[in-house]
Amino acid sequence: MRKPLWVIFLLSCACAFTAPALGVHLPPSAAQGEAIFQKNCSACHTVGGGRSVGPDLAGVTAKRDREWLVRMITTPSAILDGGDPVAGKLLEEFRGIRMPDLGISAEEADAILAYLSVQSASAATSAKPAPSPGEAPAPKMGDPEIGRTLFSGTSRFLNGGVACVSCHAISGLPGVGGTLGPDLSQTYAEYGEEGISPVLEAFPFPSMKPIYDARPLTPEEQANLKAFLRVSAEGEPSWEKGWFLLLGLGGFLLLTGVAHIVWRKRLSEVRRPLLLRAAGPGRGDG
Repeated sequence: MRKPLWVIFLLSCACAFTAPALGVHLPPSAAQGEAIFQKNCSACHTVGGGRSVGPDLAGVTAKRDREWLVRMITTPSAILDGGDPVAGKLLEEFRGIRMPDLGISAEEADAILAYLSVQSASAATSAKPAPSPGEAPAPKMGDPEIGRTLFSGTSRFLNGGVACVSCHAISGLPGVGGTLGPDLSQTYAEYGEEGISPVLEAFPFPSMKPIYDARPLTPEEQANLKAFLRVSAEGEPSWEKGWFLLLGLGGFLLLTGVAHIVWRKRLSEVRRPLLLRAAGPGRGDG
């Protein structure tokens, strides 16, 4: 009987040591919740990674009532429209960005909360000090002019996504732009790099997900669009000022030419009698 016992012991030890290496860290409900979270929530929320489009959810299961969390995950619009004070404060804090109804069931919400609970504990124990400014990687800088052409549709997105101007207007493109979405002129000033980056990476909004899920923007396209949004929020870009200067100069020359053509004959008709009268009697005859 000793041999089978030793075999069982060795197998148990092998499982204990190999399970973490294979990534088997979470209980089944938490593992399911992780998949749901990554699909529906990660574009706007992190767990220990700081604020994004929405709040950091590390420790949220300890801070908020579980029933409230389930309702917020499954029917956020009902809570927001119902005047809930906590939801209203969050809405104000995050500049009016509403959490969309994603059709998540109560069972899926329970799985998400199980994942958040486990992940929050893991994030707390494995937290590392923030890197010093010299160690932090510099953000990728984009070209605002390329971003303008992508926004306007003059240049096409590599994966075939729809141009932003189809639904949005912006100060960098006066007189053009759709009205389905909000004006994006001050988006960079309001949300900053940390708020815009996850949106351009995943487009978490219900009206945008079906369009861009299969046609994501490349990192270069994201950087160029962010540069264009930044320039638009700071004020009129130099190329826009040059365009208006040329437009104004052209309009002035056009009006001057039209006025010259229209008034030239009238002025000559008025001037000729005056010249004849100044020349004296009889000089204007013949």
